[in-house]
Amino acid sequence: MCIQWNYFYIAEGCGRRSSARFDNCPSFGRGCSGAGGNHGDIPVEDICADCKNRALDPNPNPNPDPYQASKDKAKRNKPKGRKY
Repeated sequence: MCIQWNYFYIAEGCGRRSSARFDNCPSFGRGCSGAGGNHGDIPVEDICADCKNRALDPNPNPNPDPYQASKDKAKRNKPKGRKY
């Protein structure tokens, strides 16, 4: 049976998993269709690349979405009239 191995980042509460390697069994492609639910974890005493990049983000509070502002303005400017 095939097994997929994942890196499991356990430092600072990250808890994410990423694909490390895939071990094929001898019958892969000839009756075996892959790992299915068989996954193994390789613990890593570090945080993932996404968490590292998030900590280095120069603008952690991005500007508000300009499209959302135009939608809100359209709702406020909706003509008030009789409802048919």
